[in-house]
Amino acid sequence: MSDDDQIRAMREWAAQLSSEELQDVLHGILGGVSATDAAPHTPEMPELPDPPQEPQALTVRVDVDGTSPPVWRRLVLHGDLLLDEVHAVLQAAFGWQDYHLHKFWPGPDKRVWRGPSFLTEYDLTEGEEGILESEVRLDQLLRLPGDRLFYTYDFGDDWTHTLRLESVGPLDPDAPTAVCTGGRMAGPLEDCGGPPGHNELVESYRADNGLADLDEDQRAWLPPDWDPTELDLDEVAHRLSLVGLTTEELLERLRSSGQGQGGGLPAELEPLLDLALPRVVAELDEWVARARTDQDGELSDEDVAAIARPYRYLVELAGEDGIPLTAAGWMRPAYVERVYVDLGMEEGWIGKGNREDQTLPVAQLRALCQEVGLLRKHKGRLLRTRLAKDLRTDEEYVAAVTGRLLHHRDTFVTAARALFALMTAATGRPAWEHSDVVARIMTDCGLRTGPLGVDPRHVSEWVRPVRATLRRATGERLLHDGPHPLDHRAVALARAALWPQAREQG
Repeated sequence: MSDDDQIRAMREWAAQLSSEELQDVLHGILGGVSATDAAPHTPEMPELPDPPQEPQALTVRVDVDGTSPPVWRRLVLHGDLLLDEVHAVLQAAFGWQDYHLHKFWPGPDKRVWRGPSFLTEYDLTEGEEGILESEVRLDQLLRLPGDRLFYTYDFGDDWTHTLRLESVGPLDPDAPTAVCTGGRMAGPLEDCGGPPGHNELVESYRADNGLADLDEDQRAWLPPDWDPTELDLDEVAHRLSLVGLTTEELLERLRSSGQGQGGGLPAELEPLLDLALPRVVAELDEWVARARTDQDGELSDEDVAAIARPYRYLVELAGEDGIPLTAAGWMRPAYVERVYVDLGMEEGWIGKGNREDQTLPVAQLRALCQEVGLLRKHKGRLLRTRLAKDLRTDEEYVAAVTGRLLHHRDTFVTAARALFALMTAATGRPAWEHSDVVARIMTDCGLRTGPLGVDPRHVSEWVRPVRATLRRATGERLLHDGPHPLDHRAVALARAALWPQAREQG
């Protein structure tokens, strides 16, 4: 067993101990000295040389240790980058999200967890003493070809990266601070279990039966269209171009992107941007770029008619006199059954379909028509609104639905709905899992609905009308969840809701 394997096994064993058992172990190691009384031990840091008089361009190969096939990037970096800036570069180069702690370990020997490390701001708050990473330049550590530096991200999954200097050359001061010139494989997924978990997913992906050997939860957890073998250098370049920008610069870039094409920042996200840190703004920039380009969102006349049909049907059913309601406020059974049968809802539901409170597809359609302003309750009837009376074509019905799809009286609920639509447009699917990402982004903006931040369950409720509308557009039934051949319709509706000016220009 290698040293790294032994260390990993020891850490896994220690993680299973209770706090009392761990204190007993430490008490024995320290020879009776209390762990709380012991001075923090910091291995001795080698003496750092002065940086070169003139910064140089360093070509560095970065490997994610333990991955098979190897995941790596070749980067050309300004030698005068500080290590905290190198951290941001590595996050961008591999697509990490900076959710977790990290450390840099000096070479040439690999002594991760046993040797000295440079301190982060978090380490200072924990009382550690040493050299801050923000005070060390890259060219103080990588000076001659073959020199190595080590970087660990996420102390649970243990993603250790080896940076090896390949060459040193003259630096063009106008050159970007970081350029990726090559590499292999997409970056591993966050929280997938470290290199062993990543390798298992890749092996399953490359097997003859695809991902069939994974359990259902694992398959559902994977991003749509996930391909670990594909490295998109343009996407890496885009992420690297955002490194080092201030929040104001990122916001300006985000707000101005796609001017004249109706493809810039969705207005519904503005409330979040006043709270967002640079890394959150950078992530939103990436979602916006993907939402505008990654998926097919072209609608045929047949698509438009299919999307408009259920809304148009219910509005026309209301007619001049409206749909009569029961004393409890539900549509009367005869009307419920007509909607249920005429729209073919029996294919995706169970039951007789004649009671609205027991027929979710009908109740959901009625609620959506009210939410987007096509129907309203008045004196025991469901009536057409003024907006609905003016609609004539399928295109007008679709525009009416998307025009109010994201709206809510609470601006942060509106922002959550916009984020869900953004992820649908970017990934091609209105998946429930987007609620987790929405909750995490809103939490990163400092928002809270519970002790741990924004609760994904709350987000699921906020975005329910949006997801239902997008799913309905694909023809997907309520009792079915998964990729659908008509998901391009959901992409088109999400884009139209996010960028209505683009639809108007089109």
